[in-house]
Amino acid sequence: MSVVAAQCSYYCFSNGLMDTMLPKEKLLQRCKCSPEQICSPPKPNSTLYTMARIVRLEGPLALYAGLPPTLLTAIPSTAVYFTSYEMLLKRFKTALPDQNPGLLAMAAGSAARAAAATIFSPFELIRVQMQAVANAHPFATYARRIWRGGIRQLYAGLGATLARDIPFSAVYWYGIETSKDYLSERIPIADPQRRHVTVAFVSGVLAGVLATVGTHPFDVVKTRSQLVVYSKDMAPAASFLQLLRQVWHVEGVAGMTAGLVPRIVKVAPACAIMISSYEATKLAFNLE
Repeated sequence: MSVVAAQCSYYCFSNGLMDTMLPKEKLLQRCKCSPEQICSPPKPNSTLYTMARIVRLEGPLALYAGLPPTLLTAIPSTAVYFTSYEMLLKRFKTALPDQNPGLLAMAAGSAARAAAATIFSPFELIRVQMQAVANAHPFATYARRIWRGGIRQLYAGLGATLARDIPFSAVYWYGIETSKDYLSERIPIADPQRRHVTVAFVSGVLAGVLATVGTHPFDVVKTRSQLVVYSKDMAPAASFLQLLRQVWHVEGVAGMTAGLVPRIVKVAPACAIMISSYEATKLAFNLE
């Protein structure tokens, strides 16, 4: 299997929460267009151009394709993530009251992300494979095939996921915790609750951009490592380091940064919306 951009074998789509990989054949069947319409110049030069093209070819609802299976994984995963972070941060602050709050946030965020990613990794793997394969089989079929492959098959791509998500969470929560006081003093909103939510939104954008840039190469490897195992022979997936070296040697910097701008456009507002919604919910239910 090859996902080298020059071979134009796969397309990666983002819906704000997760990525979806589609083979060229399946994409052409869905949008009922020729390969020339998809692959011929001029190439898309912006996210807005691509969105407009999808709407024109497939209609507005195509922008939300794959949302139900995404939500089935994203909602419980996010709930476990945020709940674990809150519990761990409180425990760390109680046990280490003199420690830097930003460092405690890094530790709590890393541990919470590792737990959530490990718990939901098999479901994410099945979701990616079902959306990547033309004429996909039912969920149970993939679950049985992966289960027969053993623990390594069940958690294929987990190493790359953790290599991306743990540093991302560490940088993200450090940025959130350390920027709160600074932004609170500089955002001119009189109402304390509105200011609190606004501060959370702005800090979420800034921390999300920084964390995305720093961990994007791991995201590239993570997506490819999950797609390796969808083939019929279910060959063992290459290790994280093997895939990382392969991408670097074959594609260089271009491969490591492929899709960086669309991912920033997706992740930064998603991070801001999630953290501000989380803080607003805490205020609404008096959970502080």
